[in-house]
Amino acid sequence: MEKVTSGQRPRTCRACGKKFEYPVKGSDATRHHCADCVGLPPEVRKIVERLNLRVVQLENQVRRLQEKTVNQTTGN
Repeated sequence: MEKVTSGQRPRTCRACGKKFEYPVKGSDATRHHCADCVGLPPEVRKIVERLNLRVVQLENQVRRLQEKTVNQTTGN
């Protein structure tokens, strides 16, 4: 079985959340940002990262609340 290093795994962009392959020869992508987001100014990228993180947190919270509601209505 071939050993997979962390550099060979698919990555998720911290700014936009898009899945991308890293490293890819000739791509501008970094370990943490896809080729689209790496071109953003660092200040903008930092703000977008915070907003993306908050959106993910809110999505997870909504999902948990929905599951809780379903479990309560079914009697579990």
